[in-house]
Amino acid sequence: MADTQYFANSDPRIRQDLTVSLPGTIDSTTVTAGSDGKKVILQGTPVSATVDWLSADQSIGTTKLSAFTGAEGQVFAGVVAADTDVTAGDADVTIWFENVYLRQKLLDSTVVAALQAVAGKTPGVKLINR
Repeated sequence: MADTQYFANSDPRIRQDLTVSLPGTIDSTTVTAGSDGKKVILQGTPVSATVDWLSADQSIGTTKLSAFTGAEGQVFAGVVAADTDVTAGDADVTIWFENVYLRQKLLDSTVVAALQAVAGKTPGVKLINR
């Protein structure tokens, strides 16, 4: 992956104070390992569930999130707030889902491509080229 900086401390959001976020769980079985054998989901990666994760009753089971491709049956959940290693299993993460304006120059190029591929299907998230 070009430009990858695992666990970078930069915040790509334009207005952090406006962003709405909640905790979510990444399904590690849906993340592909890199050449180094690690499964890392990068900051800004769009994620989804098979149900509306905001409305689903989490007391009866955690709604797991996976990469959002815009495929039929996927419900957009938001974007991952920080690079997260899921090599050892599922991981709890922060999901930004409303008022998310991301500077694309501060994101990994693969994340920018993923966001561009689903443009128009990610309500609440906007990619900014500044």
